[in-house]
Amino acid sequence: MTAMISRVKATVLAGCAAVALLSAAAAPAQAAPQGKVDPGIGFFSVNYGVGCSYSMTVPVNSSGMVSFYDWKGPGYPPLFVGRAMASGAKAAVTWWPKREGVRRLYAVQNGERSAITTVRVTRGYGSGGLCFAYP
Repeated sequence: MTAMISRVKATVLAGCAAVALLSAAAAPAQAAPQGKVDPGIGFFSVNYGVGCSYSMTVPVNSSGMVSFYDWKGPGYPPLFVGRAMASGAKAAVTWWPKREGVRRLYAVQNGERSAITTVRVTRGYGSGGLCFAYP
């Protein structure tokens, strides 16, 4: 009788281990950005302007908070743009460029960073969405 109980326990444990392994294999990858940040295009503008506003988005593979950053480059700390809850396979915040020059934009979700989008920011004329920038 004891041998039969041991075989039953072993079979149950093996079954549980198999289910756990299959569940782990079927689980989605860790939540992370799935592409580059898209800073959008402003009103009558092909460049980005200081003082103008842009809807910055990034595709993601899971819900959760996503943080956005504007970075000058090596040797400089990134500027925090904002945080947003991912919804509908993307996250979005409003970006108001604060500095002119080449900027590197990226997003972070669960410690995973997106690919970097490099843009040029010049002086903005106007304000908000009714703003444009000269090259």
